[in-house]
Amino acid sequence: MQPLESAADGSPYYLLTATDLSADHWIEQQSKSGKSFYVGILDTYYIVRKFHVNFIPAVEPSDVTLLNHSIFDFLNAAEHEQIRAQLKKIEFDKVQRDVLMHTLRFDDTSELALRVTIYPIYNGFGEIEQFAFSIWEMQESSSSEQSGTKLKIWMAKRDLSASQLSLSTGISLQTISKLRNGKISKPQRLTAELIASELRVDVQEIWPELVRR
Repeated sequence: MQPLESAADGSPYYLLTATDLSADHWIEQQSKSGKSFYVGILDTYYIVRKFHVNFIPAVEPSDVTLLNHSIFDFLNAAEHEQIRAQLKKIEFDKVQRDVLMHTLRFDDTSELALRVTIYPIYNGFGEIEQFAFSIWEMQESSSSEQSGTKLKIWMAKRDLSASQLSLSTGISLQTISKLRNGKISKPQRLTAELIASELRVDVQEIWPELVRR
């Protein structure tokens, strides 16, 4: 740090710059990266205090509210102890890390594997204050899961709503809604190809049971 120039009494003065390392600033950066599906903030008890959707909600059940609930209310119970240990290690090491988590299975949503980046935030005394998080990867836990969930995920990745996909493909909104909800598990080949083309993926990525011609 170099003095800019001397004041009138001959003493130097300095220009100080500060970097905002708050949780809000970090999740803003994550959102701008264009990679995160969801970002948010946990308190020290792992309660969700802020939650923001960067893309169209792809797999979050419509009747589930995350705010003011523990993240463990939505995660596979078999992993709770392991995830708590990883969060404690992140807090101790004071570095961000990626954590793999698996959700519960909800009514219309298969169990999902989430790749989550956790960033610890400390106060001026070096005590943990918050955890910022970014969910940037989602995939089904097994290949036998519902095609409707895969469709939701790819629509979220491409930032396309059901109405936008309907408009761009010429497929009725009702049909797309049924595909998303799993009410139609095996669409006609042309329907599948139109949707896959718009999402820029191979048909088998969403409907593996449709054999390539």
